[in-house]
Amino acid sequence: MAKWSFRTMERGELNVDPIQSEFFSTEAIDGLTEALVRESIQNTLDATPKGQTARVRFWHSGTEHALPLQSGYLGSLKDHLHADGSGLTEVPTFDDGVPFLLIEDFGARGLSGDPEQDEDTGEKNDFYYFWRNVGRSGKKGSDRGRWGLGKNVFPASSRINTFFGFTVRADHPTTLLLGQSVLKVHKMDGSRKYPYGYFANINPSDQFAVPIADATALDKFRSDFHLNHASKTRRWLEP
Repeated sequence: MAKWSFRTMERGELNVDPIQSEFFSTEAIDGLTEALVRESIQNTLDATPKGQTARVRFWHSGTEHALPLQSGYLGSLKDHLHADGSGLTEVPTFDDGVPFLLIEDFGARGLSGDPEQDEDTGEKNDFYYFWRNVGRSGKKGSDRGRWGLGKNVFPASSRINTFFGFTVRADHPTTLLLGQSVLKVHKMDGSRKYPYGYFANINPSDQFAVPIADATALDKFRSDFHLNHASKTRRWLEP
């Protein structure tokens, strides 16, 4: 069953807090909103087969379509948001549900590659570089966006630094879901927690985050977030 998990840090492990959100407050990129739109469109264009036309849709749920708190997508994440040292100055109450921003793209190939790859192999793997790397990119010189730093605009745009990625791929398995929350080194139950947490199926032997491929869970996600069945989408919570 999918759940939120932040790895427990080992004794003596170096404490490093993510600083990417500071980049998006600088004048160099003309503000967070422009960075968000630019990165979303650039990623879609880079993932669009030559000769085809892509389309990107931005949609905000507002309060009318906000997720109810009991929808199951926050769960134990709330404990981490409130934890000592999480880095959040204010955690929303969620009393009126969780509004979210939806970004859907159409005509792109999705995040292809082995979803369980955990190190560089020299082969192209969009899924690996998007989810398993920080400040590193698998994109080449002609590609527009870079999933090394630019992708961090997604959690930076969320008041709880959290987003979900739902991708419809050309390779197998076709559709995958993963969530990520980017906090700071924080403490829970007397243990230090790594800043990057995942909403995923967690392998109990090594705590590896395995993306969700269960058809029932994917259908529920599509319905809860009002997804278009033709999209290859990215989205994040913005309470």
